[in-house]
Amino acid sequence: MGTSGSYGGSGTSDWQEAHDAFDALPSSAPAGSGPGHPPDPAQDQQQPLDNLLDALGAALQKDDADRGKPSAAGYPLSALLASPRGSGGGGAGAGTRTPTGRAGAGSRRQVVKGSARGAAALAGAYALRSGDAARLQELGLDLAELRSMGPRAQISRILQAVLGDAGHPDEAALRKAATRWVKAVLLDPLPPAPQEGMRGLVTEWIYELSVVELGSQKARGNLTAQEAIRKQRWLRSWLERRLKGLLVPDTRGMTVQEFTATAAKVTGEALRMLRARRS
Repeated sequence: MGTSGSYGGSGTSDWQEAHDAFDALPSSAPAGSGPGHPPDPAQDQQQPLDNLLDALGAALQKDDADRGKPSAAGYPLSALLASPRGSGGGGAGAGTRTPTGRAGAGSRRQVVKGSARGAAALAGAYALRSGDAARLQELGLDLAELRSMGPRAQISRILQAVLGDAGHPDEAALRKAATRWVKAVLLDPLPPAPQEGMRGLVTEWIYELSVVELGSQKARGNLTAQEAIRKQRWLRSWLERRLKGLLVPDTRGMTVQEFTATAAKVTGEALRMLRARRS
């Protein structure tokens, strides 16, 4: 499933509850379902989906190094951007880049900080789209250099400069979530508004992190590939519905630092929204 690779999962009681809730989702396709997003679930399917989101919100909040509560000032950009490594020469994007996120089995999960890192890449995409050299410079990127590249190379350069190489399943999940929205900003004829982009990034990041755990080796192996994919589609659809009302402040005029701090706060609020039915 998804980005899990050979990751063995966290194995905590909170994640076991999430696994059980995922297993409890119906395996059969409802009438009228197709290869795209599933139709609205029937009434008897909504409670299992709510139970799953509640469990995921609790597990991710407890996993998070900041317990879902970033500081008001956010994280300094130096703590978010990947560090250059290796020789390679020839510009800011040369060589490999070491991520500032999760590395190794003993490291803590970075849910809100990861969202801030993804938001830095998203801010870079918006800056490039609008020709904002100052905001790109905050990320160590050069507008003229980026404009000399094709769109795919631009996307790769921004993601590499901000996120670096993905050496952990969580890092691969973050890169996947950020890539979707960076592409939307740079490739879509009408890019998403910044508030929409941030909400989408936060939702996608929570989804991809969830898939890392739900697809781990500690998950029960009693599903066919088709059943697992179907359940993932229901999860994504219901997660998007639950977080559709997630409030994102007006980001116009924000620096990259402010944009990333806002994303961290929005992610903390998203985790609380997922757990709201438990209170």
